[in-house]
Amino acid sequence: MSLKLRHFTRRTEATGTARRVPPPRSAPAPDCGEAERELLSTSQGRIRHVFLVATRRMPGFDEGMLQRLLSLSGGFDRISLAVHDGEAADFRAVVDGLGLGAKTEIIEAPAGAALWPWAQDRVAVFHNDNGVHVLECADVDDYTGAAAAQALGGAGRAGLDLPPPGGNILVGSKICFVGADLGEGRIDTRRAVEVIACQPLQRRGPTRFEISPGDLSWREDIDRSIAADGSRQPVFHLDMFMTLAGTTPEGMPRILLGDPVWASELIGLPLPDGFPVKAFDQIDYGLRLRGYEVMRNPLPFIYFDDPDAKLREWFYASANNCWVECIDGHVGCRVFLPEYGFGAWPELRAVDDTNAMLWEGLGFEVIRGGDFLPLADQLGSLNCVTRILERA
Repeated sequence: MSLKLRHFTRRTEATGTARRVPPPRSAPAPDCGEAERELLSTSQGRIRHVFLVATRRMPGFDEGMLQRLLSLSGGFDRISLAVHDGEAADFRAVVDGLGLGAKTEIIEAPAGAALWPWAQDRVAVFHNDNGVHVLECADVDDYTGAAAAQALGGAGRAGLDLPPPGGNILVGSKICFVGADLGEGRIDTRRAVEVIACQPLQRRGPTRFEISPGDLSWREDIDRSIAADGSRQPVFHLDMFMTLAGTTPEGMPRILLGDPVWASELIGLPLPDGFPVKAFDQIDYGLRLRGYEVMRNPLPFIYFDDPDAKLREWFYASANNCWVECIDGHVGCRVFLPEYGFGAWPELRAVDDTNAMLWEGLGFEVIRGGDFLPLADQLGSLNCVTRILERA
């Protein structure tokens, strides 16, 4: 029996706040309740300003995960880094060591304030006739939205009495693709909305499996990425399995849709029993039926083993969870791709290479991001842990 073991430190989030749960719906919203909203595009325009939370609890922190994120951001005009009280000097030293001091702002949260490491989940940016605003979660104890507003120079703050869209909305130039689980059709009031859904799925929790003949002492959790029992999307956020990749010559949005079956064939790992293959096929069919160009890209479904807990935890190693820059005229387009062929999973290099070739075939310059397995293990990746605040 050959186990797949983690080559990185999970940190304390693995036992406490590992699962990316929605914020409370009952907390009062901040003051600026703007009714009209046009969200910042997910993919259109050159990225100018990126926001992220720095914490020593970041998965893979000891192995350089923060430095990897900062280095990928180094070509942008501005970086805003939210840190906990008293740690500003330490993180400033990290930034300066990478030669990024001149373009990086350190935002220090007051003592006792919470900073959510998955910035995408807590913050969105929109504008209307009254200017630029940060749409944030309605949890009064969460400082992430306030830090993002400060990064934007005192932007207005608006709150919803429901979880912010996070990665469960993909914003094109004229259309928003919204995950069915979000349940908020008017999150963007100036674009058409397309709801992405499959048939309801079951979330079973860990189950026993035979890790070797006759040994049923282990459990495996296959459904970690399904938000809840009855969910109508195979992963809790769209950006984990869908990417907007510009438009066709006719102006129709082009969508890269993750294909776990293709990835399974590339790496020689069968998908586990009960995997929701049909959910991806249903979404593919629905998008094509509505006239969108759909391209499939390999989306691995893999696992790490915990011998102490006798637990195998499955997750997606998603290249869809990337940064995209689509430029008018299709010249100068770029994509920043997380990669996964590291540690116990060298076979994923074939998937990394295939995803890079697909984007290059679409005319994109590909910037390869290095090892993002520590974030994928916690059900996220590059886009999840950051929030783009400004585009050109």
